[in-house]
Amino acid sequence: MEPKEKVYNFISEQLTLGKLKRSDRLTEQYLVDNLGISRTPVREALIQLSADEILEREPRKGFRIKTYTKKDVEDLYELIGVLDGKIAQMEIDVLTPDDYALMNFLIDSMYSAIDNELYTKYNSLQEQFHNVYLDKCSNSIIKNELITKKKIFIGKAYSRIDKNIIQELLRHTNDEHKQILQYFEEKNTTELRSFLENVHWNIKNAKYDIW
Repeated sequence: MEPKEKVYNFISEQLTLGKLKRSDRLTEQYLVDNLGISRTPVREALIQLSADEILEREPRKGFRIKTYTKKDVEDLYELIGVLDGKIAQMEIDVLTPDDYALMNFLIDSMYSAIDNELYTKYNSLQEQFHNVYLDKCSNSIIKNELITKKKIFIGKAYSRIDKNIIQELLRHTNDEHKQILQYFEEKNTTELRSFLENVHWNIKNAKYDIW
């Protein structure tokens, strides 16, 4: 795993677990101490994440998580929905029965993670689910744009949301994953794209990514 991914994943996990606040300053030394990698790749990773608009640099102070307004987040949801729906539409005929089996396994694993309150695991499984079709996309521009925009939502606000609400929210989201898989299996291009754009990435859900 590249240093950029290691740094990103560590920050995301600490935010989700509530061990790091979005207002906390991220220094090179803090990441070096916790990740066991040298200062130079950590510095380069922080600069790259800043270029991706995930972090913002404060001269002589370090880095912080970049802040987005409610409107920004809603606009990002809308864009991500369009990109995700387009890629799913492009790759619907490429997926195989093995891909469907893997997606179904990931759905079952996500339900288990939710039941056991393993939310960082759920995040990882959800990413793997969408990557089943995303990885097959040959349009690197659309693919990279989607990946970059989704990464802006680093960490999840689970520590700020009531436990019962989190459980209900994630189960509902995973039910949507089942519907997405069904549309793939049926090769229902129109409904698949519409569902991803208008339901799965509906801007009403943006509130859970606004800190």
